Amino acid sequence: MTDHDREYELARLCSTIEEIQRQLMVAMDKSAGSRVELQNHLSDYWDSYGGNMWDEAQLIEAVERQRSITAVIHKNEQHLQKALSSPYFGRIDFIENWSGDPAPEKIYIGITTLTDSQTDELLVYDWRAPVSGMFYDFERGEAWYQAPIGPVSGTITLKRQYKIVEGQMKYMFDSDLKIDDEILQEILSKSADDKMHTIVTSIQREQNQVIRNEENKLLLVSGPAGSGKTSIALHRIAYLLYRERETLNARNILIFSPNHIFSDYISNVLPEMGEENVLQTTFQDYITSFKDLLPLTIESRSEQLEYVLAQSDTQEFAIRVASIAYKTSAAFEQVIQNYIQFYQERLILNYPEIRFGSHVLFQKSEWAGYYLNELSFLPPLRRLAKIREIINLRIRPITHELRRQKEAEITASAEEVNEKTIKALARVAARQELSSVIAEIDRLTRLNSLALYRRLFEDKALYSQLAREGAIPKEWPAICKQTRFWLNTGKLSNEDSFAFLYFQGMLEGFPVKNNIKYVVIDEAQDYTVLQYRILANIFPNCSWTILGDPAQLVHPYIRPIKFQDLNQIIPNSNPKFITLSRSYRSTKEIQAFCNALLPDKTPSEYVNRQGKLPQVVQLNRTDPAFFLEAIQQLQQDGCRSIAIICKTVRQSIQLHEKLQSANIHLLIQEDAEFQKGILIMPAFLAKGLEFDGVLVYDVSQENYQAKAEKNLLYTVCSRALHRLILCYQTSPSPFITALDPNLYLSLNTTFSGSESSGGSLCKKHYNR
Repeated sequence: MTDHDREYELARLCSTIEEIQRQLMVAMDKSAGSRVELQNHLSDYWDSYGGNMWDEAQLIEAVERQRSITAVIHKNEQHLQKALSSPYFGRIDFIENWSGDPAPEKIYIGITTLTDSQTDELLVYDWRAPVSGMFYDFERGEAWYQAPIGPVSGTITLKRQYKIVEGQMKYMFDSDLKIDDEILQEILSKSADDKMHTIVTSIQREQNQVIRNEENKLLLVSGPAGSGKTSIALHRIAYLLYRERETLNARNILIFSPNHIFSDYISNVLPEMGEENVLQTTFQDYITSFKDLLPLTIESRSEQLEYVLAQSDTQEFAIRVASIAYKTSAAFEQVIQNYIQFYQERLILNYPEIRFGSHVLFQKSEWAGYYLNELSFLPPLRRLAKIREIINLRIRPITHELRRQKEAEITASAEEVNEKTIKALARVAARQELSSVIAEIDRLTRLNSLALYRRLFEDKALYSQLAREGAIPKEWPAICKQTRFWLNTGKLSNEDSFAFLYFQGMLEGFPVKNNIKYVVIDEAQDYTVLQYRILANIFPNCSWTILGDPAQLVHPYIRPIKFQDLNQIIPNSNPKFITLSRSYRSTKEIQAFCNALLPDKTPSEYVNRQGKLPQVVQLNRTDPAFFLEAIQQLQQDGCRSIAIICKTVRQSIQLHEKLQSANIHLLIQEDAEFQKGILIMPAFLAKGLEFDGVLVYDVSQENYQAKAEKNLLYTVCSRALHRLILCYQTSPSPFITALDPNLYLSLNTTFSGSESSGGSLCKKHYNR
């Protein structure tokens, strides 16, 4: 880059800032005026309160219209405020083929669009604009983008990157955006802030392909820890809101997060890009929101995880683990499907005709005609309800005739002369005479979903018939007994909740949400097949973006669905499977350590960012001095966010009580807000989060030994960006001893701060 280029860029930045300032002054004036206008409308409304209802309706309409105008003006002001600090971050010079103009078009790319207020010239293109996609997808040379009129091809002659902070140019240089370039290195080496932030300046080619995909209704994204899956999902939402802004808004998009801590953690990203936060929920929240449909208390996922991760050698624990594994398996799902099929297709095959005296109210053939044909588009319970309405209409004239007969009989007996009393007695007598047939109608046209689900664990013959050729675990009798105990106490285990809610929904109907057009599921590897079936029925007309990493399955005993099977649950979805290969989070030393924990997993590529080796430290005491000093040392090394990650909630509480520091936050509730600084939290709440430094509490043989818990330890360790320290007291976990000792520093127990060689936190090293 020449001196002339630098002078041009500085002058261009100066003129752009001046234009933003001019527009911002106008926007601020408009915003202030709009707020005054809104206040005037509100005052008019309150002054006229209790007046003519037509005038009141007009005032309400005026208030709402002005409120919308004010919101739009305020949003424009916010966009300009963001642009004032950093109006753009990239530039490409592009010569369009067949344009006839040999001079390239200079395309500056920023977080929002900026147009010259005098000439209408586009000064900055929004990063989501079609032409901006070339910045992420191509190096210098031949390139193309998909415009509304079709593909546009040409040549990129220059690619330039900037860092502009508070309106000041920090640096700029010409570059092809590669994984190991200097800008990306600098971005990744920074300390983590309290929450996740936008990555528009560093989106990589493989990430951009996911963000801009518009062809596939079902997008399945798999990638290792730190590959940016959540960031990609949020930037994809921002892209869709930009591309479909005429028909799509934030209320049409729903994100399923693993917990509320994670939802709060990612809450900054969309507003940073100038978009309103979309709806966020968890699967647990969503199913408990249907409490009117559910007569039971559901065990939460965190309660279940705390139970299974606490490890127990009791028989009850073994039965529960077997129950979780079986009830989240494809075999049990097939049993539920077979059971539902019976109620959808065979329930009424042996139903009798309904008679009252000489009257045939409903013929035997009509059951099949209505239930299997005319009403087959409805769920079974609603079909039966419609049939009950039909029968009740047919019985109504018989009821009226019977009442007249009873009135005549009572009048003829001369026992009553009061007309009201005679009619009342006649109604009672008619009802008594019809009671048997009414009871029969109710018996045939009502279903109790909970009673039917319970029957699965009471009727051995029925279950054998439904299981067909499927394998039934040897613990099944004990599982049935345990399940009945839960139901008797008015509770539903977490593993039962998926099966029952799906079974209930298929019989009674799901609360369909047609207003939701896009569903995003993060940490998708934690979902079972029945959870996906529930969601597919609630959101039948959606497009889906599903992201996960099978290696980060924190629940050691559930049987999650494979991504490639999801297209069977979401039909006609034109699925696309995308595998991300690179991890951008951790240093290469931490990434190598994490990769080694799961030797059967394809190792993820990683950024060549140097750091210190992970440390495995043996403690010879249980007092909190080590953790307090380790935190202090990590802070001195530049770590701003630090997490001590325990395996369970109980361990987290116990450690927090020992440390007794007001500066250390305890995070143990799924519905808590994310806290910045120093945290103590259980492993299953750390999913999706990242920290400058991670201290893993008690990686002893006793605490991490079950084979199924290796993925949990991998997930915990992969939360670290810059520093990773693992602690134990007696013997380390076999997952650690199985590693190449060159992947970490093995340290003794005498804690003393850092050493110059390798950044040791302890005085003495074990021999390797």
